[in-house]
Amino acid sequence: MLVVRALIPIARDLVATFVFVALFWTFGVYVATGVGVSLVVAQTLYMHFKGKKIGALQWLSLVLITTFGGATMLFHNPHFIMVKPSLLWLALGVVMLRRDWMAPYVPPIITEHLAERHIIRAGYAYAALMFLLAVINVVVVKVASPNFWAAYALLGPTVAQGLLLLVFYFRFRERISESMRAGTKV
Repeated sequence: MLVVRALIPIARDLVATFVFVALFWTFGVYVATGVGVSLVVAQTLYMHFKGKKIGALQWLSLVLITTFGGATMLFHNPHFIMVKPSLLWLALGVVMLRRDWMAPYVPPIITEHLAERHIIRAGYAYAALMFLLAVINVVVVKVASPNFWAAYALLGPTVAQGLLLLVFYFRFRERISESMRAGTKV
């Protein structure tokens, strides 16, 4: 159940990216951008009027999407919205440099059986991945076609994060098994 709860925000982001890319390929960058801006504004307003807490990432998304989406439409230049993910990855990377950022996401079985250093290292690995994704996105924007960028934006970060998640899942599982056999944290 914990895995499902942890994957819901990722799935929601993936659906939003999929919709953006589908609109991008079908109707072009300006329709996709306009719909994206409209949806993030509508989602934020909905949360506000329903009395739900608007988290830092939602505010960051609102600012980045409206700013870079607006610049894309105003200057008729798709590179603004295409570079936006790099800024998001950089911001996430900075947040993930905090030693304890993973604490709310880690189930008790991990904290009970693993030394804190393993969790902190995993957090830093995620931060490094975010910085790498930011750089790769800028390179793809500069050297590839907008259609290739759209495919990369949908698949590249998703696959990279999924692979890192699997690496840590199996590594943590192995270490937890060792800890349970030894009766101490490893």
